[in-house]
Amino acid sequence: MGDVRIVIGAKPFNEQRILAHIIGKLLQREGFEYEVRVSEPRLEANLEALEKGEINLYVEYTGTAYNALLKLPPMGEWDEERVFEAVREGFKGNGIDVIARLGFRNDFALAVKIELAEREGLKTVSDLARISKSLTFACPAPYVERADGLPRLKAVYGLEFREIKPLMPREMYEAISKGEVDVITAFTTDARVDAYDLKLLEDDKKALPPYEAIVIARELPKGAVEALKALEGKISTETMRRLNHMLDFEGKREEEIAEVFLASLGI
Repeated sequence: MGDVRIVIGAKPFNEQRILAHIIGKLLQREGFEYEVRVSEPRLEANLEALEKGEINLYVEYTGTAYNALLKLPPMGEWDEERVFEAVREGFKGNGIDVIARLGFRNDFALAVKIELAEREGLKTVSDLARISKSLTFACPAPYVERADGLPRLKAVYGLEFREIKPLMPREMYEAISKGEVDVITAFTTDARVDAYDLKLLEDDKKALPPYEAIVIARELPKGAVEALKALEGKISTETMRRLNHMLDFEGKREEEIAEVFLASLGI
């Protein structure tokens, strides 16, 4: 199988590059050659490449697939399993298979400093709503108007902040570390959550869609499909944050991180 090359798509951010190489190194052990192809930033780029046969597989997130790619109707209360099934069926209709559910979600979440969470007993967004009027919130400007952003959180939780500051992600983390803001929006697998001592608050009313990581593919060789089953449920949100940390803060390369992770699985 050494002459069978599998092309793995990746969205243009670090987590995706790490995952692509984990998948590639796993396939390499089964005798396949692999190539990672990083896409342009458009949400549809990898799906289009998959449909055209330019790549063989990539990691997608169920929330993105449900809302932006398949354009399915929003749920009143988001349910991870219902979203997954709808996405699986939607892709199946287009000749695309879900090969594995990796085990983690890269959701939008609200984050506060651990010390504030402990002082105020904050574990959920409902807890935050009790005191939000006295707090300053920072987020990227589009989040203020996104249907699955602040308007949704206001509608479901009644969140009202003393002040809202539109900031770029890097600026948000710096602001919360200096105490200039109290709450930010964060991705649940972002390495900066641990680096900045932040607590992610649970979306206890399921206001926001789940972004579960899944491997999707078209016409993969059977041996490759079987090999990828080894990743089913093997990457937790905490593990993905740790892998991202190795790249973002420890200067390790994607290929090196992939080898470390597979070794931890005994592969």
